Amino acid sequence: MNASQRIALNTAASYTRSLIGAALSLFSSRWILGALGEIDYGLFSLIGSILIFITFLNTVLSGSASRHFAYSIGQGDPEEVNHWFNAAFSIHLSLAIGLTFFGWLAGEYIIVEKLNIPLARLSSCLLVFRISLISLFVGMLSVPFIAMFRAKQNIAELSVFDLLYSILSFSFAWCLTIYHGNRLVLYAIGMTAIPVLIYSAQIFRALKIFQECEISFHKWFNRSRVKEIFSFATWSLIGTLGSLLRDQGSAILLNLFFGARLNAAYGIAKHVSTQTGQLAGAMLGAFSPEITSSEGRGDRARMIILSLRACKFGTILIMFLAIPLMVEMDYVLKLWLREPPAYTAPFCRLILCTFIIDRLSTGYMLAVNAGGKIAAYQATLGTILILTLPLAWLFLELGYAPTSVAFAFVITMSLCSMGRVLWVRKQFGVPLSRWFTAVILPCSIVACSSLVAAWMPYWMMPPSFLRLVLVSIISGVLSVITTWFFALNQAEQDFFRQNIRLLFNKLNVLLPRIRAGKSVK
Repeated sequence: MNASQRIALNTAASYTRSLIGAALSLFSSRWILGALGEIDYGLFSLIGSILIFITFLNTVLSGSASRHFAYSIGQGDPEEVNHWFNAAFSIHLSLAIGLTFFGWLAGEYIIVEKLNIPLARLSSCLLVFRISLISLFVGMLSVPFIAMFRAKQNIAELSVFDLLYSILSFSFAWCLTIYHGNRLVLYAIGMTAIPVLIYSAQIFRALKIFQECEISFHKWFNRSRVKEIFSFATWSLIGTLGSLLRDQGSAILLNLFFGARLNAAYGIAKHVSTQTGQLAGAMLGAFSPEITSSEGRGDRARMIILSLRACKFGTILIMFLAIPLMVEMDYVLKLWLREPPAYTAPFCRLILCTFIIDRLSTGYMLAVNAGGKIAAYQATLGTILILTLPLAWLFLELGYAPTSVAFAFVITMSLCSMGRVLWVRKQFGVPLSRWFTAVILPCSIVACSSLVAAWMPYWMMPPSFLRLVLVSIISGVLSVITTWFFALNQAEQDFFRQNIRLLFNKLNVLLPRIRAGKSVK
């Protein structure tokens, strides 16, 4: 299997998993919101924001580990990969212990002293926080193993684990509806046990199938490798911190200004955008290791081509679902949640817009990371993202609606996306015109055609499930058609034809064998 076919297989597996997972997650959210109620749902979302703050350093280092794994794999040296793995594992083990301990102390202080939490729910929130720290610890420990799956481009197997997680979470959400005790605490227990099970399985599986994951204590804390991992991660820290302050800081800001009910609306909006973003992220996860490996082999031309494709296909994939969803957001929320919290629909629309703007240049972010020179890049773009929080605070202080927080998202993400393009021009000499012709132009054509197609039944019919189906089908069909004729170049069309033909040939060989086996029985 060549690199292009591997990317296609990984994308198909990840996209299918994300599609099923998104459907299960969005449907189960209705049960969870109904079982917990707006207040407890908002409180759980708020506690989740604190937990993400605790793990932000671990998140930064995970990206650094993945980059060094993939780069070494591109150079074709398994022993070198094992050295990087052991260095990364020793770091993440130390972080898991240290961050969990100090996060416990800091998190409890914030919950008790700083947040706007009803007194009657304070003890439950503290218990939820402590229980959730268990999955936090195991999750941090599993990062180098999951990074190896990605670096080795074994994305299809990761998709199976993710799908299992979605099925277990969906089943647990149904169980929550028939329980009559403290549902907030039970939800925390379930959402801790399921990730711990999945993380443990991924760790044992990686140890079994990847020789590069062999643990050698004498390779731990290698000074030069640890220094390089931290050096790369230090500059990524700024960008990650910017995203963290934007997403989780906004949740805390809304809590301080409006209370837990607004956290429920914001939490649902983030949940919708996360599930939609995973669909595009599925493709980026398939592209990222190959982009880094291409740079490791010295094939920069291919690296740039792949990064542009990641921008284009990532945007188109997210628009395929986001555009009809944005048009029918009010009806979908009522169908999904029956009585969605106030401001949920505008929050969802604006945050989905932010995701689309982000995907327009995400491939360029992967290119810069592959190149390794990220210090000034992260400092510039991270600062832009950090400005989201003070901008959101300013809007709220001036008396604007709660949704002004999401407008701050759109403004800073637009600046950030353009900054990536300018940085790639500076670092790799890729002209702006190439990004406009390869990404902006085809994506704009697909977006306009899809939007027009979605608005036609929306304006002609009253709100109904039939209208939702027609909006989705007409918009989706026109997106596929315009993507084929206006977004794919000749080489990409030939690639799809070749693989579709190959798939049908395999089916023609397989089906007679299946029929013959049934006849024998």
